[in-house]
Amino acid sequence: MWNKIFNSSLVLFIIFFLVGWMGNWKRAMKTGTEAYWIQDYDAAIEAFQQATFDKPNNPIALHNLGAALYKKGRYKDASAAFQRSLLKGNAPNEASIYYNLGNAQFQLRDLTAAIESYKSSLRLNPHDADAKHNLALALQLLKEQQENTVQQQLNTQKNSPKNEPSNIPKAEALQLLERLSKNENKRRQKMLKQQLNSGYRRDKDW
Repeated sequence: MWNKIFNSSLVLFIIFFLVGWMGNWKRAMKTGTEAYWIQDYDAAIEAFQQATFDKPNNPIALHNLGAALYKKGRYKDASAAFQRSLLKGNAPNEASIYYNLGNAQFQLRDLTAAIESYKSSLRLNPHDADAKHNLALALQLLKEQQENTVQQQLNTQKNSPKNEPSNIPKAEALQLLERLSKNENKRRQKMLKQQLNSGYRRDKDW
């Protein structure tokens, strides 16, 4: 699922190689590709960085750099490289770049951004099963994250000091009272009963 990072760029590099794309960029890309496939990601990063210096506007070198950075666990740097690749425009493997960007953002736990990246990938390649799977997973995790946040807020309100003076409106006070435990409700009811027995009693309605 997470390993679909390099195929499109490799194919494009081979095409450039076959048509005789010359110069330092080609050598750097070749070196980076070879290092990547033997899992020497440090060497791959260095080579692809050189390629981006030689051709700053080439989206393929930036995508390959992001792929190598991702393999090293440098997800923030990988995300930046993928975003730079997309900004260059005219990337023939744009769906894959969005997918990989989503993976890096997912690893950074930026689920909202990851969801948008997976959606962008699927707009370009609606049949990508991996992107669909990761999108569903990110949506589920984001939902759980939001539910946990709401629960934490409720717990904070419930456990806040109860002896401090409050100017809370009546409607909001009633809502807060409903969240109190049964024991707390019983204690408050007892206090209210004592106050009623010793003070003014409201007339009953007929």
